[in-house]
Amino acid sequence: MKWSKSAPTSFRQVPRDSESGFTLIEVLLAVSLIAMMATVVFGSLYVTISAIDTARAKSADEQIVRSTLRLMIDELSVSVSRPTGPWMGINGLYDGRPADSVAFLTMGQFRGAESAKDTELVRIVYTREGDRLLRFVRRNLYGLTDESVEQIELATKVKGFNVRYFDGKSNLWLDEWTGRGNESPKAILLELTLLQEKAELQTVRQWVAVGAS
Repeated sequence: MKWSKSAPTSFRQVPRDSESGFTLIEVLLAVSLIAMMATVVFGSLYVTISAIDTARAKSADEQIVRSTLRLMIDELSVSVSRPTGPWMGINGLYDGRPADSVAFLTMGQFRGAESAKDTELVRIVYTREGDRLLRFVRRNLYGLTDESVEQIELATKVKGFNVRYFDGKSNLWLDEWTGRGNESPKAILLELTLLQEKAELQTVRQWVAVGAS
């Protein structure tokens, strides 16, 4: 009986060409693939985060507009004109865009002002200064100094503040309201233009009846 001289398979030397491992080209391809996947993932994540931030900023701007108009409507709806503080609406411009000013008397806490005493009324002024919409309040109508004047910033990024006034006698919309004794306009049209994302301008319009109880 003849025995084979070849060594057992388990003892055979494995050729060097079949040794496990990665070549430089395979490593570069793997790194490139990982980089491409990371770019796609992080790019998508960045777009998503940017969209969320834009939506939040837009929602915040809309909330400011709503709260600003709500405050103005509440105060204007119960406004009155008295000899101590006649109703005034002044037409103005700033950088070629409307920058009107409105001054009137109203009752604190937005209660009906028709039967209010002069000492219970406050003087309100809305005006645009630069890119800001400001609200001035004078609580002492007979004060000789500005100590009783409060200033509140209602909105920023304001590019236009336009106000029009409806005259109940002539049934016309006017650009100004210059006192007219103790008369108030029957209605007011507010136009607020704000700078939005991507340098876009948005104009919001709201009308309010004056003298509503």
